[in-house]
Amino acid sequence: MKSARRALLFFSCVAFALPAFFAIDGELHRPYQRAVSMERDLRVDPATYAREAGLEPAGFRSRYGASGLIRCGKAVGTGQITLADNVITTAAHVFFAPGGKLRSESCVFEPAHAPDAPIAIDMNSIISGSPHPMEERATLDWAVARLASAPGKIVPYALAASPSVPMPVVMLGGGNGPASRLGVERCSTRRVTATAPDGIRELAFDCSADHGGSGAALLDQNGAMIGIFVGYRSVNAAASMPFSDIHYNFAITVEGPFRRALLKAAEK
Repeated sequence: MKSARRALLFFSCVAFALPAFFAIDGELHRPYQRAVSMERDLRVDPATYAREAGLEPAGFRSRYGASGLIRCGKAVGTGQITLADNVITTAAHVFFAPGGKLRSESCVFEPAHAPDAPIAIDMNSIISGSPHPMEERATLDWAVARLASAPGKIVPYALAASPSVPMPVVMLGGGNGPASRLGVERCSTRRVTATAPDGIRELAFDCSADHGGSGAALLDQNGAMIGIFVGYRSVNAAASMPFSDIHYNFAITVEGPFRRALLKAAEK
């Protein structure tokens, strides 16, 4: 079903139709809006998060160093090294523009700890749920790709077992102000908003997010990845409001074909 028709219906005295939107800094096929912030935006820069968590730089890098930015032409999204040191995961719309065309013939991954050492992405290796992710159901908005070379001394994120909901998570992604500024926040998944026939679930969660954060991993308390941030729904995306059925961000789980594609890529 086309995303313009996708909506959530809320059965109260008023029914709200909330189309899905996405959070990438770049050209969109619908009027640009910011992703949503909760009533309190608790994102902090990685150094502040590490200090508050009592982590030394080496410890923070070991736990969260697999995250980074993806740049495709004018677009900025978030990705992470997952399972193998030359494999990344992200949202499909980070790579694909409206109409199914790649946003750029060449894209790069910038590790969070080494933004001045971008690594080329093998564009021929991209596997995605759909080349038209902004026009399909959100559970198809995933992508797996290989890097041209493996960055040194990065611990790839492992995959969590099938996540329960609700559960505490950490999200490290772009969009902490400017699209290219990384932010970290501890928050929680709240509920399952959809389950696709292929087994991928859509999870509402209460981290704040913004353009540049698309594709960012949601990590459990052990640092294992449960899903990726892909979009938001809101009746007033310009306002910061409490998490609710009419104002939330959502992720999709690494299950079904997403998980299988990732496992296959990591084997090579």
